Amino acid sequence: MVIAPTNLPLWITFARLVASPIFVLLFWLGLRGSGYGAPVDELIVDLAPGYLIAAWALMFLQEASDLVDGAIARHHGTVTDLGKLVDPLADSLSHVGALLCLMWVGLIPFWVLVIVYYREAVVGTLRVIAAKTGHVVQARVSGKIKSLILAFAANTLVGFLVVSHYAESFRPLVIPVAQILSVVVSLGAVVSLVDYYLAINRIVGKK
Repeated sequence: MVIAPTNLPLWITFARLVASPIFVLLFWLGLRGSGYGAPVDELIVDLAPGYLIAAWALMFLQEASDLVDGAIARHHGTVTDLGKLVDPLADSLSHVGALLCLMWVGLIPFWVLVIVYYREAVVGTLRVIAAKTGHVVQARVSGKIKSLILAFAANTLVGFLVVSHYAESFRPLVIPVAQILSVVVSLGAVVSLVDYYLAINRIVGKK
């Protein structure tokens, strides 16, 4: 299916897809060779703040554009089945990419990434199954809340890395905040997975 030139929301969503690997690249450049296993304090001192600030700004733009494209589509009546499918994909790529980066620096445990990835894979598969029965499943409230939690967690932790580079007093807070956000992110992903499973099971069961 081709994106119509006049469908601005789809082009914004496509831009978010392209921005995800750029964020990962900027984050990696900001590490200056540090990575998983390096002490967090050492990482914070050695990071290249310019690249990390650029990654942080790009992440913020991704989240802001996610709100904008949906609002434009609803206002102008250009909501499409392609948009309903690609928009969650863009969210998943941006959030999983951010979690991968944060896991690499030791702020997000591996098991959190596994839970989030499992949720995205299962829900994506369930959407395909529903589509085969003629139903395009829009983003549910639980999915939107999950996305907000992930966005908040990722933005907060990247922001803490940047701020802590300049303000040493923030450094002791990085690990405790990361631990709390890891639990919240995992719970949000599990609740959303159960909600989508039950909803799509009802849809498919009617066929």
